[in-house]
Order: sequence, then C-alpha cells, then structure tokens
Amino acid sequence: MNLLVTVGGAVLALGLLILVVTVLRRPAKSPGQLTVAALQARLAEEGNPAPTEAEERLADHVSAGSNQPHTS
Repeated sequence: MNLLVTVGGAVLALGLLILVVTVLRRPAKSPGQLTVAALQARLAEEGNPAPTEAEERLADHVSAGSNQPHTS
C-alpha cells in the first residue's frame, strides 16, 4: 500500500510540475493569434461595409421626415 501511495504522489507531483512549466512558458499574447472577438468584428466589418457619402445623405434625407408616399 505504501508503494502505491508513493507512486501516486510522484505522478501527481510530476503532473503539477509539468502544468506549472507549461503555464510559465506560454507566451503572454502573440500578435499572430487572433481572438474570436477580433475575428467576429472583422467579419462584421466585411459583411457591412461603411456607408458611402451618398448613402449617408439618403439616410439623413429619409430620417428628416421626407419619407411621404409619392402619389401619381
């Protein structure tokens, strides 16, 4: 039984040592890696490009109350 406890303790200590070493050697924040939030923001920008000046003027015109229906 003592041998089993000793082997178990050694395996546990080795596992904790490996965990500490891998955490300490991990780079802080690599600029080559993107986060999920950064990818989502980039995809949102590509999916909805910035409006052109003409589109902005049209939106201002519509929001000013000139969206009355046209009669023929």
